[in-house]
Amino acid sequence: MRQPSAPGTPVDAERLAHWINRFGGYRRNVTRARIQTWLDQFDAGDRDLAARLLDAVEFVSNQQVEANLANTLRALPGWDPVRRRREGEWRFVAFSRAAGESGDTMLHKLRSAARLSQSHFNRMFINKRDLLRENLGPDDSVVFVDDFAGTGEQVCTGWKEIMQELLPGGPRVYLVLVAANMHAIHRIHNETPIIVRTPRELDDGDNLFVDDCTVFSQGEKDSLFRYCRKANRKSPKGYGDCGFVFVLAHKAPNNSIPILHAAHNRWDGLFPRL
Repeated sequence: MRQPSAPGTPVDAERLAHWINRFGGYRRNVTRARIQTWLDQFDAGDRDLAARLLDAVEFVSNQQVEANLANTLRALPGWDPVRRRREGEWRFVAFSRAAGESGDTMLHKLRSAARLSQSHFNRMFINKRDLLRENLGPDDSVVFVDDFAGTGEQVCTGWKEIMQELLPGGPRVYLVLVAANMHAIHRIHNETPIIVRTPRELDDGDNLFVDDCTVFSQGEKDSLFRYCRKANRKSPKGYGDCGFVFVLAHKAPNNSIPILHAAHNRWDGLFPRL
């Protein structure tokens, strides 16, 4: 979570321009008019707090997403784009439970950013249904790719229900992510053989609603929670009560607080997931 401006800082042209520049590239364009509409949903006395919340948003641009994925791949032990320098066979797979999910997008971004688009790399990028016939063993590596792990539930469930049956030979299994919750990483480590690799681990200091987060006072948290309940009565702290103020350029995680991304007749988030 970023450090916001001091209370009372005016929402002037410079501050608006900074938000627009920083949030540029989101799937639904962030404009001055949309920012103002979002701020106007707060009571007049809470708009300064809402502006400070926008300051605190950690936004990962598409360029940063690609750089994070490529740099993480380069750091994996045994990996090298040159065949004679690689250890064992390598396969890259989107960690998606259905077509069109974020894993497919991240796999494409990884391949492009890591400069693996040439045809001789084609056999390394496969669908999960093809894993079984690859006959991968303990000297080989499978790299699953996705964007974010908030609770680890999807990864652990996917492994138990599908993935483990496709890898009976016991290859090394990595999950490359743009970012992940520290608690999700621990859960994945405890419940699966998957090795998570990510350059950004969010911890309790990034959870708006716990004591470890000192960016906002308890009174400010209470005020924001009231709006979060309006935005999503069932998960006012975000899915899994993660309380994050974190946005990826292609989609805001549902683990982030709903006033950032909810989209319905009671609330219009600045970063809708639709």
